[in-house]
Amino acid sequence: MSGLRRGISYGLLKTYKMTLSPLFQVFGTRCRHVPTCSEYGAECVSLHGFWAGSWMTMARLSRCRPGGSSGYDPAPLETKSAPFWAPWKYGDWKPTMRPVPDHDPDKKCKDDKNDKCHTA
Repeated sequence: MSGLRRGISYGLLKTYKMTLSPLFQVFGTRCRHVPTCSEYGAECVSLHGFWAGSWMTMARLSRCRPGGSSGYDPAPLETKSAPFWAPWKYGDWKPTMRPVPDHDPDKKCKDDKNDKCHTA
């Protein structure tokens, strides 16, 4: 049964990405997070199952609004513990900003004369 629920959630996310997401982009609405909310949702469901992943996705969607958070917000690798009567505790509902990591690893080393920071 969990495979069916997972398949349905992936189908809904795929439908959103192919229909509503392009429509929002036409009107100038862009995702405020990296990865996008639909990618985040698919990752949460695949990592943590339908129940916890759905609550994590709802929490992320609630943060993706004016006054909400933005930035780099990957799916959590570990699930928070939550009792069956409080499933909302799986999600991160805080609208705090998430810094995007620097994509240019040499940026901080450009003025540095020694090659220690350029070694892999």
